[in-house]
Amino acid sequence: MILITGTVVAPEENRAELIAAASRHVMLSRTEPGCISHGFHEDVMARGTFVFVERWRDMAAVQEHFAKDYSREMVAMLRKLSTSSTGVEIHDIVSTRVV
Repeated sequence: MILITGTVVAPEENRAELIAAASRHVMLSRTEPGCISHGFHEDVMARGTFVFVERWRDMAAVQEHFAKDYSREMVAMLRKLSTSSTGVEIHDIVSTRVV
């Protein structure tokens, strides 16, 4: 499994537009066959700070996802609407235990 994470910070004037763009992106991503889960969440202690968490079947599914027009458009929107970003972190998960 591949885990993708990233955090962006949006100023208040861009917050609603970022939420709309991210919501559209997540809904489209969830339709992809290799997507296990995909979401974004606002930090309740830091308004305007959004954390993205995605789980994908394998790296081939991630590459297919990144090739989609809406994925490239989302990256451009995040660059336009946010003031800072951690970048995209890709984690190759060998095993997972639920406790």
